[in-house]
Amino acid sequence: MYFGLTLFIGFLATGYYMAEYFKPEHLDNHVMRMQIRANHIYILFISLLNVVSFKCDLKINHKLSKYLDTLFRIFILIAGIVAVVAFLKEHTGNLGVRSWTLSAVTLSVVSVGLVLINELINIVVKKKSI
Repeated sequence: MYFGLTLFIGFLATGYYMAEYFKPEHLDNHVMRMQIRANHIYILFISLLNVVSFKCDLKINHKLSKYLDTLFRIFILIAGIVAVVAFLKEHTGNLGVRSWTLSAVTLSVVSVGLVLINELINIVVKKKSI
């Protein structure tokens, strides 16, 4: 929860940075502006995923659920850190070099996928017990 709120404050700070410092220097470089804006929004989405994950309690109906819960939380935390690094580094105007951004998005999608896998496991376990 606290990390998600910290990322949200980081989102606000990156918005301030773009409005006050980045924009005047790079008005004509549309690719660079798109890159930094996209990374700014990724920080928002990942911060919201972190906040929502605070209330997400993966049911421990299966041995694997404990590991999925731990991995889910680790991946979503790392995704936030990587998203901030991507914001700081990847607005060069070169769309081919966005490995930090790709990693942040991939980690966040994998973390959501782990929650979905856990839900599928719970459905299977529930059907077996009926």
